[in-house]
Amino acid sequence: MEHCDGEIPAKRPKLSDGGDGCSEDRLSALPEDILIYILLRLSNAAVAARTSVLSCRWRRLWALLPQLLFRFSTDPHGIRAALLSHEAPALLRLVVDLRDASPESVAVWLPIAARRLYGNLFLINVARQNERGDEAAEGGAFELPCFENATSIRLGLGYLGLSVPPLGLFAGLTRLFMSCIKLHGPCSLGDAVSSARCPTLQKLTVHHAWGLGNFAIHSDSLLEIDLKHLHGLEQLTVMAPALKRLYVICCLSKRSSIANISAPQLVSLEWADHYDPRFTQLGKMENLQRLRTSAFLVYGQHDFGHKLNSISLRLLRHFELIRRLSFMLIYVPAQS
Repeated sequence: MEHCDGEIPAKRPKLSDGGDGCSEDRLSALPEDILIYILLRLSNAAVAARTSVLSCRWRRLWALLPQLLFRFSTDPHGIRAALLSHEAPALLRLVVDLRDASPESVAVWLPIAARRLYGNLFLINVARQNERGDEAAEGGAFELPCFENATSIRLGLGYLGLSVPPLGLFAGLTRLFMSCIKLHGPCSLGDAVSSARCPTLQKLTVHHAWGLGNFAIHSDSLLEIDLKHLHGLEQLTVMAPALKRLYVICCLSKRSSIANISAPQLVSLEWADHYDPRFTQLGKMENLQRLRTSAFLVYGQHDFGHKLNSISLRLLRHFELIRRLSFMLIYVPAQS
């Protein structure tokens, strides 16, 4: 292109050209740890693998990444092949984003990941919005293998069916998050997360789960348990002598649902759920400092509001002293 004064600028030399015009691959000449850092910044394992075409230096460099991220993947065999080709001393982080995955497609690669992972697993499946958990998970389940060396597992399954293994240790696991799951037998989730098989687990989160009729947790290591919307739960048992924080929200749907909680070191409790001292045993919580209850409906004559308020009042009567109490007040305007 000509400049406005009519001069034609000299052609810019390529970044890989030396001053004498000889070809020099300056990028590939960088130290290996810098090249790996560059690939990590791509945040996509498939894109990182494509850099193998740049030169011989890049050919297997992606396989040395300590983290693998698969974004919006629909090819389970591609994930399997990448994990089998991975050559780093340890896989510290694995992120897999799926779209409308099936249990069979997850089972293609997940056992290989369990053997390779020494850090954090993030498995997210985004399902069609018109499917509900009690409908979408009827087609089967995949088994969660024992991640013996994983430290954190986060599963958002989009209502995929899941079964837990009857044997094996999650020896290094400290955090487990599970959301939108349908649990299948024969092994129970409570057995899998208790001390015998998760000896170092400190935080357990289960949200929007089906198939937990009886959830019994016996853990010496757990410090926090967060349970929300456990559909069909009939009996909840928590035996956790070191537990500090417990959240139970919309889990005990039946009046006759049984809850037995033993957490003498508990500091913070949020109980936004059904409470009847005939069926709910909270035990002694002499160290409790914070309590949050269900909302209170104020004003008006509402049968639902009366029932909700009476549940919260029964819960308050269980404690002789509450240092910090939190609840929400809801005002429902009268209909004209």
